[in-house]
Amino acid sequence: MFDDYASKLDVDALISFLMEKEPDNEAYRYGILDQYIISQTMGNADQLRRLLQNNDTVLPPQTRQVLSHWALKPGFFLAFRIVERKKPELFEIADLLTDTHYLFCSPSLEMLQERRESRNVTYVTLMLDNGLCLQCAGLIHYNSLQADDIVFTCRMFDADLYAKDGLDGVLKKYPQALYYWDYLSFIPSITTQGKEMLIHMAYVDELSYDFQSPFWSIQSKDGATQYILEEADEDMVEKYGPSDLLEHPELLNFRIFQLKQHWLIFAFAADAFSLLCRIVGHPDTEPLYRLSVPLVMNLEQDYPMPWDPFKLAGDEKEVEPADKKEIDALNKVMAKYIEALNSGKQFEIEKEAHKAGVDVELVEEFIAQLHKTMAKYSYNVPEEEKQYELDGWPVPPGSQRKGFGDDLYDSSHFLLQEPRELIERFHGYTQDRYLQEVEEEGLFGFLEDRALEEFEDETLGYMSLNMLLWILLHLSDRPVLVRSIALEIFKLFPLFFRTYEFDEYVELLSRVVFKCFIQTSLCSVAERPRGEKRTRGLYTIQASPMLKALISPIH
Repeated sequence: MFDDYASKLDVDALISFLMEKEPDNEAYRYGILDQYIISQTMGNADQLRRLLQNNDTVLPPQTRQVLSHWALKPGFFLAFRIVERKKPELFEIADLLTDTHYLFCSPSLEMLQERRESRNVTYVTLMLDNGLCLQCAGLIHYNSLQADDIVFTCRMFDADLYAKDGLDGVLKKYPQALYYWDYLSFIPSITTQGKEMLIHMAYVDELSYDFQSPFWSIQSKDGATQYILEEADEDMVEKYGPSDLLEHPELLNFRIFQLKQHWLIFAFAADAFSLLCRIVGHPDTEPLYRLSVPLVMNLEQDYPMPWDPFKLAGDEKEVEPADKKEIDALNKVMAKYIEALNSGKQFEIEKEAHKAGVDVELVEEFIAQLHKTMAKYSYNVPEEEKQYELDGWPVPPGSQRKGFGDDLYDSSHFLLQEPRELIERFHGYTQDRYLQEVEEEGLFGFLEDRALEEFEDETLGYMSLNMLLWILLHLSDRPVLVRSIALEIFKLFPLFFRTYEFDEYVELLSRVVFKCFIQTSLCSVAERPRGEKRTRGLYTIQASPMLKALISPIH
């Protein structure tokens, strides 16, 4: 009945696009395609009216009534956030772009709350109004993007259409946009110095500033000039004060672009952008966009960016077809290497290079460069802390580490057991001090609540608790120094050393250990830690038999 209502040309173009981007993910391709076809029927009032007219004699009365309702209120794409979970599968949601509130019934959204990466993020789906609330048609897409990212993508695909019909109009004509957002579902935001890296940019018509070398790197070509802050001079530090921003400006990409009389101010964080605007004499300038770096990196592979005219013309050499084939082959080898690295598997460089037809030395050179780059963003253990490093426990490979940000009841890394007899024994050890909390939240829910109280960021709290348990349970045959546990967590997750000083994190983790494991008798200690021993984590703990009975790691 619906097949004739979506343009075959548009369907073929979408299939071709998805085959190129996701050749091995048939379920995803069909999910996008089905949702697109539904949007061309249930989301188009004219099509619905025509469908009703053409099939009036064969449609059952109830179906005719539903379609007539949707002809008055056609389906629409919506980007939204959760405001409140009213009850299981029923949510109050808010349009990310207009803040209009709706009631939304969805078992799928309920399921998405079970995993950390899809819990309380940004969602996009095709909505249908059933007269009581909204329901979705097809996939619920999720990502960590903000309103600026959504608006930027829509305007990039079709600014005029977005101005006329908004997000709904763009996604009904360009469903390909959903792929670029879905691509980021499992990609964490990029942070540096504890800040999320977002492209902040703004255009100005006049700029009068003396860009002095060598503090600024200046490159000019074909009418375009680029100024990059390499190092803060003494006057800059004196005027704006010493800060991490000026100590390492290269991390936050302080740049000014000039093309004739037009200027573009560009930086990778809000405070960096604000500081750069003050430096060049535009202190009140607001960013036109605040954009996800991974989103832009993904989009600019296929589409021109608004700042492309400001880039140095001829800056990049054109790639010959033969070179492009070699680059593509090299990229595939490197992708396999990164996958092996993340999953902890062995990688045979010579075998994979020969299979792809790439020079072995070239692959080795790229792998060495990759590790140099990774080292820049890894925690460099100070000499005095090396004595506290731990061995003898299985370090989770990169592909498994994201799961350590999940809550324990949803964890794929631990097997939980809470039999009544053990819980009663726990209450006996703690003299019923936590009886009400454990009854309401479960024992591990109670422990999580106590741990998360110490963290501003929920993800850091879950990661700390999960890793603490992972190390303790794998080394349960011996006492383990709390400072050593903190050090191993710091080494494993860059998010921690970009957020905390090491001693600050040790003190924080020690508070979690004391509240969750010492006060509850789930860990044994040789003596109750006090003073500097406690704040510096210079005491040992060992998993109790009860803790080992309640939770065990899944290898």
